[in-house]
Amino acid sequence: MGRPLMFAHHNNCSRCPVIRAEDVDNDEYYHLLSLRFNIRSARKIALRHEPVLVECDALEAWLRNTRIDREHVGHVPLTAGPGIQVTLPAGAGMPIIDGNHRAARALREKRNFYVYVLDEPETLELLRRSMGNSMADHFWLRLAESKPHPADI
Repeated sequence: MGRPLMFAHHNNCSRCPVIRAEDVDNDEYYHLLSLRFNIRSARKIALRHEPVLVECDALEAWLRNTRIDREHVGHVPLTAGPGIQVTLPAGAGMPIIDGNHRAARALREKRNFYVYVLDEPETLELLRRSMGNSMADHFWLRLAESKPHPADI
């Protein structure tokens, strides 16, 4: 029997990719309350778009309301490309589901940060791919019937 595989994270950072895990099928997801977004699927949908600049004020507001690992920000590559932002129905917000640590670093270094923006039909398509039609439709309908909150971003 061969030697067991030894896994370690790049930079000894738990947020960084695992070294020697390229063959491990491990989809990445972004969770927002009851919503679940598959990042691999989001990247495929995002290819339909050109990246757009995120205004600094909007980026700061979003990052105040998301979890950021400060130790990870310093070594996350800015060259990984634009983030991905989705559009929830009824003005419920436009969360960034991919690239939050890159966004935090760009903001800290006073650089521009770009995202691919998925519109409402694409966001619903993504949710259906990520959590199944029934669950996605259930939460989408609840969001569509809700009233926007002034703090929604």
